[in-house]
Amino acid sequence: MSHANQSLKQNRALLRKANYRKLKNLYLQHSAKLELEFKEVSPKELAGIKNKIRLQHKQNARKELVFTLVAIILAALFFVLLYTRFIE
Repeated sequence: MSHANQSLKQNRALLRKANYRKLKNLYLQHSAKLELEFKEVSPKELAGIKNKIRLQHKQNARKELVFTLVAIILAALFFVLLYTRFIE
């Protein structure tokens, strides 16, 4: 508990300092004006990138479908095994 109180005291001391407020305001002013610059790509390269992304998506969807089907089959086999073992 004493550590929490000490931390609160230190935080209050930081807030009282004018330098901290100035730095915070300066940071907030400059971070709002941040502009991103993206690499320029030709339409041909952009089409290639899009095709690559589409291919990856198809592969991921296929893997997910196979995994889901295997999980359903294993669950069904498990329940059939339980049913035949304990009911009959």
